[in-house]
Amino acid sequence: MATAVTAPPAGPPTSPAIAVPAAGTVPAADPARDRAGRPLAVPVTLLRAGAALLGVYGYLVTLWLARHGSHPEPIATVREWLNRPLGVAEDFGPLAVMLLLTATGYLAAARGFGGWRLVRAYLPVLVVTVLAAAAVLAGIDVWTTPPDASVTAPNVVANLTFASHLVAAKTVLVPLAWVAGLQLVAWLVALDRRTWPTVLLLLVATGVLCLFAGDLTHLGRPLLFLPLVLVGHVTWRVLDRTLPLLAGMLLVAACLAAIIAVDRTFAGLEQWWYPVAATYAVLLLLVAVRAAGPTAATIAAHPVTRWLADRAEWLVLLGGVIGFAVLEPLRGTVPVPLGMVAALAAVGLAAEACHRLTGVITKAERA
Repeated sequence: MATAVTAPPAGPPTSPAIAVPAAGTVPAADPARDRAGRPLAVPVTLLRAGAALLGVYGYLVTLWLARHGSHPEPIATVREWLNRPLGVAEDFGPLAVMLLLTATGYLAAARGFGGWRLVRAYLPVLVVTVLAAAAVLAGIDVWTTPPDASVTAPNVVANLTFASHLVAAKTVLVPLAWVAGLQLVAWLVALDRRTWPTVLLLLVATGVLCLFAGDLTHLGRPLLFLPLVLVGHVTWRVLDRTLPLLAGMLLVAACLAAIIAVDRTFAGLEQWWYPVAATYAVLLLLVAVRAAGPTAATIAAHPVTRWLADRAEWLVLLGGVIGFAVLEPLRGTVPVPLGMVAALAAVGLAAEACHRLTGVITKAERA
């Protein structure tokens, strides 16, 4: 009797454990990666961690020492061999802020606008301003402008609304609070999915202010750092192919030109060589994006790196309040290195507490 033979199925064999997409379908884009498959979190984590380290160094360690006329040999060596040859002033503090802003712009363009993200960006201003006001009222010496700042209800309101950073002769309780203001701008720019119209609008506004508001000296610093946020946005839009490469290059060049224009227009900025630091920040952003390979991913995944990146804003802003508040009573009673270790530990603990507070608040808002 002849045995029936079943013909094998046409085409290559498939395993039932492997899902095969239907013909003509395109796999969904991974929100954690760009179009080239590079992970989004790696460059953002590296830039933010670097910003946290440089920010604490520039706005706590060296700033407090400089305010008290102390210039230890290690710090003097760093200034002589790194800061001066590289043209990066203020002990890497501005470079830290620029890295933080480019990372924020890059992340905002990738993630898109969200109301709870505005809360996360503004919360450090609210908390640190309240802490600074309480410290001043208690007679504790913290970093304020001017150093003998007084606290009144209008002053606190002006600080919480960023008005104190835009108007001369105002008491500034948290001198770096304007950084959070620019981060808010970064998330608002994300409302424009095309990005380039908003970027052009902000660059034109910057040019107009350079022409007609050059005497408003307090406006200069935030205005100079604003294009770094836009560079982050443009970089992501080029990577996800919303913008052509040539258009992205022209927009980045326009951002750098705006930085130079502000630097030359507003008094008191030219001595710090901010355009040089801005160039470094842009280059570091591009390197971090292009070099997001296995080694970079390993570094970014390290618990210390992630801890620094997740708490970058808190570490930078709390240094001038918590760090100074710890160092002042210890001055003259314990060696400066021990006092600095205590200040760094206090800032780290405060940043951890504030980071957890942020998680609780934003989780409740998103629920």
